[in-house]
Amino acid sequence: MLTNFKHLIGLFYLFVGMSFAQTSIVDGERKLNNGEIDEAKKIFQEHKNEPEAIEFLGDIASFNKNWDEAINYYESLVEKDPENAMYNFKLGGALGMKAYYGSKFQAAILLGDIKKYLKKAAELDPTHKEARRALVEFYMQIPGFIGGSKTIAESYASDLDRLNQVDALLADAYIYKIDKYRELAKNKYNEAIRVAVKNPDLLTRNYLKYELGEAAAIYEIQLEEGKKFLEEYIENYGYKDLKTPAWAYLRLAQIERAQNNRQAALAHIEKSLEIDPDFEKALAEKQKIQRL
Repeated sequence: MLTNFKHLIGLFYLFVGMSFAQTSIVDGERKLNNGEIDEAKKIFQEHKNEPEAIEFLGDIASFNKNWDEAINYYESLVEKDPENAMYNFKLGGALGMKAYYGSKFQAAILLGDIKKYLKKAAELDPTHKEARRALVEFYMQIPGFIGGSKTIAESYASDLDRLNQVDALLADAYIYKIDKYRELAKNKYNEAIRVAVKNPDLLTRNYLKYELGEAAAIYEIQLEEGKKFLEEYIENYGYKDLKTPAWAYLRLAQIERAQNNRQAALAHIEKSLEIDPDFEKALAEKQKIQRL
């Protein structure tokens, strides 16, 4: 009887410990979503053995562009659960960003693993939009003699037709852009903006709003809608987003410049430079605005 009682006590403490860990992770996620990155990281570091906490630590490292740290976290998750599509996607993405910011030699070494993990994510989850978008960019960016392929990129873009029309149009536009078919890319971006305005539920990720606003700025299309998307992106900016608000303010400034709104353009570019005083594209844009 006493043995059974001790067993029950052990189960009770195990349950309490698990519940406490889960509560703490929820608190950390709440802080993360509120932009309290450092505070959230401290909480997750207290639960380094929990996969959910490890994933958040990887996300924070990615947000801070600490790619090696992010890769270590995601690698540990893939080792524990190799059939998890999101873990594979995040590992492939972090490797891709390390390749992008690193040397050409380093990028060449990483290409095989980037493709491996992104492809596996897409295979494991037929609905994974982000993996397919990443694969479109991957196959379009690398030369054919080391594995690049427009045909494969187009096949992943085609997959997106059944998943999300905005993602599909942005993928098509990207292919045309890389191939230097500016007018065809412009038409696809224009269509993507129209579809997004008509069906806002398709904007399942905040970053899509940045992409649409960026297209509006670069191609000078649907400028008012572009401004709305960028303003919403800034308002909802969080740790999952790839571009800082400095980029969004740069695009807003470009739109205002295109509309000959000098003061509004200057106001936006100053906000961009407040966030990143050494932002070269913003400094160059400021000179263009001042010449209006």
